[in-house]
Amino acid sequence: MAGQRGYTSPGRETAKGFSVADLKEFYHVGQERSQMPSDDPLRATYPDNIFPTEIPAFEAHTLAAFRTLENAGKTMLRAIALYLGIEEDYFEDKVAYGNSILRTLHYFPIENPNAVPEGAVRAAAHGDINLITLLMGASAEGLEVLRRDGEWIPITALPDQLVVNVGDMLDRLTNNKLKSTIHRVVNPSREKMGTSRFSIPFFMHPRAEMNLTCLPSCVDEDHPKLYSDMTAGEFLEERLIELGLREK
Repeated sequence: MAGQRGYTSPGRETAKGFSVADLKEFYHVGQERSQMPSDDPLRATYPDNIFPTEIPAFEAHTLAAFRTLENAGKTMLRAIALYLGIEEDYFEDKVAYGNSILRTLHYFPIENPNAVPEGAVRAAAHGDINLITLLMGASAEGLEVLRRDGEWIPITALPDQLVVNVGDMLDRLTNNKLKSTIHRVVNPSREKMGTSRFSIPFFMHPRAEMNLTCLPSCVDEDHPKLYSDMTAGEFLEERLIELGLREK
């Protein structure tokens, strides 16, 4: 399933441009097919969610979190549409039952630093694939964002806050007007190597058929078109191959 649902073990995901896998494992929950309209063509393309029977409450809590964050993401996209000077509801039909993912991340303890592959970090520098990512507060520090001046700065979502990252799809759609948020998760200090870090990002994806052709309002003589035309589904497939989650 290319990591779309259920558990993905350590050593499976490698950031684009890197040859060493990230030091993490994660669990994915996506659109619940039973909650989608029966005539939606995407219903047949999504895999079923996998819920551990050992934790009866897991299903209800994760689906509630998924829907809450999805609704928050729709609100954020309406604000982004207004900023871009397009119709406020531009994204509504494009994200309806989109291929969004709720990811529960565990950056496991580094018990033996000498055994870690050279250059391996909890999450190498990358931009997310999707339109926007919503981040709740993590259990520990480590997240850093690359500023325009080339400096890395630590980022933490405080209680009752969300950090919102621009993803590669929105970057592509806006012809780099909204730049993809390059971020990473650095390894802890030596005295904290034996501790875990948990976080739960929500990756808001559109429907596969969404056209990511640069918006005409974002292309002019001073800002020539930077990206070739493709759909969100085609772009996602390309990136899953680059991440090592799908074979060519």
